[in-house]
Amino acid sequence: MNLKNYLVELYEYNYWANKRYLAVAETLTEAQLFHKHGHSWDSVHALFVHMMSSERMWRQRWLGEKGEFLDAKDFPDVKSIRAYWVDVEKNMRDYVSEQTETSLWRDVTYTNPKGETFTLPLWQMMIQPPNHNTHHRGELAAMFALMNVPHPEEEVIQYFLDKSGQKKF
Repeated sequence: MNLKNYLVELYEYNYWANKRYLAVAETLTEAQLFHKHGHSWDSVHALFVHMMSSERMWRQRWLGEKGEFLDAKDFPDVKSIRAYWVDVEKNMRDYVSEQTETSLWRDVTYTNPKGETFTLPLWQMMIQPPNHNTHHRGELAAMFALMNVPHPEEEVIQYFLDKSGQKKF
């Protein structure tokens, strides 16, 4: 498998898993959605906005734009998060599909919100959004468990079993 195919598959898994957790969030009451758990980004709502915002910001960096965080206040509910994320996902999928084995090795320089500047090959940066989201889905799983809300497994093996038709989740 070449690097581009790997990244395409990684993003497919990422969006499969995100959608499964968004579906759980859609079943929450407003109190559950905004309940402050005291860690990470506090609430299920804020965590989803952070995940979406970070993903959007990475693409902006790769395009040479200044990345900015989204404001959670602009997303009053899960429906608004899901609706906005459709465009974030489409833009990311388009960006991934435009890459070549050569372009994935080009160095990209970006400055983070702390003002620190770094340079890495594009492919190494492109792994960050799915990895970041996996980390935060783990936090969402903990939040759901603390609220006694059933939630699906979202490990990558579950994705491959689902995709292969061996086990539907």
